Amino acid sequence: MRSRSRAYRSLVPLVAIAAVLALSGCNVLKKLKKKPPTSNDDTPTTSSFNDVDAFNKADVSRFIDEQRLFNETAFVRVITFARTAPDSGGTIVGVLDPDTLVLKHARRFGNTLITFNRAAFPGKRFAGWVPDSAFFFPITPPPPQTAIGGTCSMSLRISGFTPSKSTCSFNENVRSNSPSTLFFPCNGGAASVRFGPQTFSGTADKFRVALSNSTTSTFSGCQIRTTQTIAGSTPNLSYFLSETIVGGSCKGISTCTARASISAIQ
Repeated sequence: MRSRSRAYRSLVPLVAIAAVLALSGCNVLKKLKKKPPTSNDDTPTTSSFNDVDAFNKADVSRFIDEQRLFNETAFVRVITFARTAPDSGGTIVGVLDPDTLVLKHARRFGNTLITFNRAAFPGKRFAGWVPDSAFFFPITPPPPQTAIGGTCSMSLRISGFTPSKSTCSFNENVRSNSPSTLFFPCNGGAASVRFGPQTFSGTADKFRVALSNSTTSTFSGCQIRTTQTIAGSTPNLSYFLSETIVGGSCKGISTCTARASISAIQ
């Protein structure tokens, strides 16, 4: 009996040691089964695009492949539409006058994302995409006889003029002076067309047209700026008119917009 008791007591430590070893082995296996990290860099591959301080930043299109510019200052040199998306996409955020100071935030395929102030919203900045050409002074075309490649022309005829409200009246001469002839270098460049006393200027070639005109008039003591654009790919162009209150006594005055189609016949 004594020898059996001693044998039993000697087995107890061995069983305990075996249990500890078994438990340790399970923990080792669990650690080995864990998936190793694929990278030591936890930097996200996409950006949240919260870098732009603008009242309407949630409405502005952003792109993963855009080039960041980080608040570069610049002057817009020609009348330009800022839009929520590049390449005349999205909606118009505002109209920028020549020599307007803006901040550049990103660039992508010939367009730049900027922020700017609007007189109608003091203390708030707005964001929008503008073409890179907005930052350069317009080039005066050479005389027709010296124009490289010669001078070409196309006839512009407006149709389907649709105002935002039936009670709107507009400071425009496009309807009463349509059609009119657009002149431009055959190889493309600075271009202009006159509709009565109003001159549209910009760039054009045989395939694309981008022209604008801006005038200021007074209605019942309220100063209103009218901006008109003609743009698109030939032969079917788009016409857009917008009004902005710029000063004066404007209580009860509302602004209008209008759209139309323009055919370009070479």
